[in-house]
Amino acid sequence: MDLKSASPMLNILQTRIGIVFSIFVPAVFLLIWMTGYNHATDRIDQLRVGLVGVDAAGAEDRIASVIDSMPFQVIPQAELSAALDDMNEGGMDMVIALPSGLAEQAQSGSGARLTYYVNDRSSEVVKSVMEGMAARLTTGLNGVIVPDAKPMPIQGEVVKTNPISNFATSMLPMILGFIPYIASMTANIQFNISSMRLIREYSQWDIFLSRQFILAGIAIVVPLLMSAATKLFLAAEASFWQLWGFEALVFAASLTVTQFAFAYFGNAAPLFNVLLIPVQLMTAGNIISASMLSPFYRELGSFLPVPNGVDGAMRLVYGGGSLSGSAMGLVWITVVALGLSIIRIAWSERGKATVPVKAAA
Repeated sequence: MDLKSASPMLNILQTRIGIVFSIFVPAVFLLIWMTGYNHATDRIDQLRVGLVGVDAAGAEDRIASVIDSMPFQVIPQAELSAALDDMNEGGMDMVIALPSGLAEQAQSGSGARLTYYVNDRSSEVVKSVMEGMAARLTTGLNGVIVPDAKPMPIQGEVVKTNPISNFATSMLPMILGFIPYIASMTANIQFNISSMRLIREYSQWDIFLSRQFILAGIAIVVPLLMSAATKLFLAAEASFWQLWGFEALVFAASLTVTQFAFAYFGNAAPLFNVLLIPVQLMTAGNIISASMLSPFYRELGSFLPVPNGVDGAMRLVYGGGSLSGSAMGLVWITVVALGLSIIRIAWSERGKATVPVKAAA
């Protein structure tokens, strides 16, 4: 085996970049995920639970003491339908329906039932925590109301809203929300190489406008294909045109953000774009609720394409909740990223125009 080419290979810029990426990518994932997820399960007190029922907010002391001992935020609700709508919008993580006269029903042996509503499209961690808390709460209420009764007269029932029956469908929100960013990142790497080849023949404005024309075509055509494939192979609550329109916004935001990186960081832009991957995966909320993350990361996802894309895709695939918040988030991300790229090019062109030209000798 001859390794004479190793030294010349190491002198090539692309080889050195490859080495940097091999170190940078795992280090970034390790650093961001370990700091973001650190002690996440200890932040159950950030989860919100709606309590619905007659006199639920002013329940007798024994019931209130058990509910107050649970490590989450209890929010009294007047109506079950409004509470479930709030849960669909992401305002709560579980809704508890507390029947009127719970203590009397339990003590008389006529049967008392608590109903716990959990959104099936919530993260697996949140669903697991809420179901565990439901069992603890039911046991706790039995212990203080009818401590010696066996079997326990108060029973709990967990009802999952927006149920997911197909595992492939459960992966669809991540595909629709995350894959566009990866596609945009790799596409803009190639477009940047093309732009560098054309810079000697055309102005930055000419190249930039041509690039926007191509990116606009991608943001229209690729979502069209993805939406068609989605409706063809999997069941989604939204119509084809709703899927296509929202997916176009996801691509527009992803393309402009990854392009913005090249405008400001040049050849180091891929490192910046890769840096955003673990941040966006973590704040998307499909692995763990963003409210359980470290404080620094909790609101960060609102300013990035993937978390907004995944949130909107979940509503499109499973139904329930308003799409306007995610859609407007993607619009603002697109406008800001595109505007910053334009400012950078304008500043660069202005700098070229003010460089003094030396007189000929």
